[in-house]
Amino acid sequence: QKLRGNESFGAGEYAQAVLYYTLALDTATKLPDMLAITARKQQTTAWKRNSSKPEPVTQLFPRHVTLSNRSACFLKLGHHEKALADGTEAELLNPDYVKGIFRRGLALHAMKEYQEAIPVLARALAIEPKNKQIKQALQFAEVRMQQEYRKRMEG
Repeated sequence: QKLRGNESFGAGEYAQAVLYYTLALDTATKLPDMLAITARKQQTTAWKRNSSKPEPVTQLFPRHVTLSNRSACFLKLGHHEKALADGTEAELLNPDYVKGIFRRGLALHAMKEYQEAIPVLARALAIEPKNKQIKQALQFAEVRMQQEYRKRMEG
């Protein structure tokens, strides 16, 4: 299903790709590693409160990759909240997976949450400092945040 999702994404059929990625994730819930995944999801609030990042969860199926891919589809479709949810979950499962972090940052940016997007994009850039897309997105978010700040000060 994941491969079909990748093919659909490559063809620009984002809604179809979402369906395939969702089917792949649904199938993955039957795998024996689901207990560790569920435990990690329950730790989410504790992780967000303290600054130390958790170790990646050992997975039998790369859910973080599939979630990140589905997040990219949701971004293309304009479903920013869903993109944010998938990017956040991908990062939770593998805190060093740059695509999940980047897509989370892009979703925040698309939602005009620039103050939240900037540190997320900066973290992605710290992992891949030569990535031009991340660098550009971070700079754009910083410019947008400054513009928003100026508007508030003037108005």
